[in-house]
Amino acid sequence: MSKKVVIVLVGLALFFQPVHAFEQDFYDETVLRTLQLEFSQPDWWSQLQANYESEQNIPATLIVDGVTYEGVGVRFRGLTSYMMTQNSKKKSFNIEIDYTIEGQRLMGYKTLNLINCFEDPTFMREPLYSNVIRRQIPSAKANFVILQINGENWGIYANIQQLNAEFVEDWFPSNDGTRWRAGWLMVGGGQFPGGIRAPAGGWPGGDGGGGFGDGSAALTWLGSDPAAYEVAYELKSTKQDDPWESLINTCDVLNNTPLEQLPGELEKVLNVDRALWLCAFEIIFHDDDGYIWKRGSDYFLYYEPETGSIHVIQYDANSCMRWGNTGAWSVFLREDEPVVPLMYRLMAIGQYRQRYLAHVRTILSSYLTEQTLFPKIDAYRALIEEQVKLDNKKLYSYQQFVNGVEELKNFVRNRRDSLFSNRELGRSIPEIIAVSQEVAQNNTGQQITITAHLGDSVSVSNVDLYIAEGLLERFKPTAMVDDGLHGDGQALDGVFVIILPDYPVGTVLRYYVQATANDGAGTLVFDPEGAEYHVYTHVVTYPQADVSPVVINELMARNNTIIADPQGDYDDWIELLNVSNQTVDLSGMYLSDNPENPLKWQFPEGTTLKPGDYLLVWADEDGQDEPGLHANFKLSASKGETVWLYDTDERDNMLLDSVTFGAQSTDISVGRYPDGTGPMQVLVPSPLGPNEEPPITD
Repeated sequence: MSKKVVIVLVGLALFFQPVHAFEQDFYDETVLRTLQLEFSQPDWWSQLQANYESEQNIPATLIVDGVTYEGVGVRFRGLTSYMMTQNSKKKSFNIEIDYTIEGQRLMGYKTLNLINCFEDPTFMREPLYSNVIRRQIPSAKANFVILQINGENWGIYANIQQLNAEFVEDWFPSNDGTRWRAGWLMVGGGQFPGGIRAPAGGWPGGDGGGGFGDGSAALTWLGSDPAAYEVAYELKSTKQDDPWESLINTCDVLNNTPLEQLPGELEKVLNVDRALWLCAFEIIFHDDDGYIWKRGSDYFLYYEPETGSIHVIQYDANSCMRWGNTGAWSVFLREDEPVVPLMYRLMAIGQYRQRYLAHVRTILSSYLTEQTLFPKIDAYRALIEEQVKLDNKKLYSYQQFVNGVEELKNFVRNRRDSLFSNRELGRSIPEIIAVSQEVAQNNTGQQITITAHLGDSVSVSNVDLYIAEGLLERFKPTAMVDDGLHGDGQALDGVFVIILPDYPVGTVLRYYVQATANDGAGTLVFDPEGAEYHVYTHVVTYPQADVSPVVINELMARNNTIIADPQGDYDDWIELLNVSNQTVDLSGMYLSDNPENPLKWQFPEGTTLKPGDYLLVWADEDGQDEPGLHANFKLSASKGETVWLYDTDERDNMLLDSVTFGAQSTDISVGRYPDGTGPMQVLVPSPLGPNEEPPITD
């Protein structure tokens, strides 16, 4: 006997809703912290100046929120922000928290970048831009701090996350790949390895024939010799035997593959969708310190070994959201320049051009709007304005700050007006009214039907489901049908359906819907509109029990002092509670934190739980340890995850319960309140006892 569940998917629909612990991030946008630096050297300023070119740290003491960090390393950072500020003491600083004490961290971070906001009287441009676009693509966290040095006020700084291993682990499965920072190559005559030469007088709207902005670090083809790439790109970290092979191969495919073959080959080595998002954000927000405007400078690349793909990453956004001397940028800026291949090559391919335009429309509807940005600008102003007034080292006057805030708002208004005049961008787009998912559960698994309801205002040529079988696999399109033969109502009624094939239990499915207009151009629209980052997700699992006698009642993923296991270790733990009136035999049941391996750890024979009793399972990867119950996995405190409880093989491994949690604070748990029955909430830990009312509510 089967039962069906129909889920109407609205916006971003994930297979879980995370519970977030109340750990205040160092980069919380709503908090203005004071960082106190103490130098013992009388000539500390002279030492910092002398060490600028060598990037050598000098030691100092840092105090934040009453916590003292001894032996941090401090140096000046930046190029124009250092050189162009001349004798001003409002320099940008790099602070290494672990400079002399290995493993020392400030709220989980080991490197700080304090930016003096040269050319930005508002101090806001980089925090605003970075925090907006990181909802969609990899970008640094950012907020504001007050800096004091030896008791003297150094004023407001933008506090920008370092793009290091911690950043990579926020966005990617691991830090096992290769990370580069793109620079530029000074070559006379406008020619660099690979044979591409800038036209006489330089590229249109550009910087001349050679040197800065010549495209050498823009994923252009520099030949097969790694030496040319070693000049153009700075290798920041790697765990590959040959870190340059993947970069050279990607450049080769991007620049040398015939256009008709490029989509099939390029997506094997480059995350193309993410690259299109980056180009769209840079152009719309006038980011003149990035890949597009500088033709391959001030951005990062990361090679992801799990997928074999390179990802482009935004970096350095202090000069965005202003007109400058260039006027409004074309939505297709640099599409005619071979040294900017992400525009030159991709915009020449219809499907990528239309995907790019779809992302531009999404940015204009969801990101570059008065409703999105004006409240954030006003909140930033309220947070820092009084300190800006007190900052006697700032590079610009208070009146310039006030004027600059209004200029930011005017940019939003004017940029939207300039873009909507583009003919291609203004085409009518199909309307995806709703996407729904129907799951037919039976004894052998699940049959999944996806339905997309389209409006009739714009005719469509086809509707496709883009689906990926796993968390890292690439999306592949499959046509949806509106023929009246697949439970989609009548033929040609705007209801498109696809019935997915059977997938093994544990398969994680990610998907989104793409509708193509029948307008000769192939205008696209996606649902969710943030695809391929925001997508629908479904885990193929065993049938779910209507009622479970045992629930996952509480768990802790960062246990430092709360309770030790029988071996004396403060490990992660999962608490089960018997909510029935009978003793439950747990023998042969399973716990898992991996959707692709649902039967990961099995309860040993003889494990029982009396009515109303609690039981702890230590998630410490010591599956065979005794005494105590020790699972063969740990919990992820940094990212959060899902824990599943499955029944025995004899009872068809029915899903009994599951809990999803987000990033966790130290010695704080998440658990059910009311005890045993309520939703998961942030709690004061109570292992092996009833959960009490949470002190605060999220």
